Amino acid sequence: MEAVMKTSEVTKPPTDVMELKGMFASRSLRLPKQLEQVARLALARPDVIAFGSARSIAAVCSVSPTSVTRLATALGFDSFRDFKLFFQQHLRRTANSYTRGCV
Repeated sequence: MEAVMKTSEVTKPPTDVMELKGMFASRSLRLPKQLEQVARLALARPDVIAFGSARSIAAVCSVSPTSVTRLATALGFDSFRDFKLFFQQHLRRTANSYTRGCV
């Protein structure tokens, strides 16, 4: 049976989405199935996390709202709100990089 990451193992949240993707790619982060479902959604559709509620995100992933909150804390965020803010900031940076190229 594969070891599962405990919340206490993460001391600080990722600084950006690339770092978060790296955590998954390096296999340094192992999550229970329900949390992994939410994490996959977060990486594929950051807008759903940025603008959704724990309940709406949970519905998309067919998990409980508690699983969504648990993922946030497992990744080192203090709260679900901080997790959402992380993805909102990511989307802002992404949008700003696109608009800089427009004249």
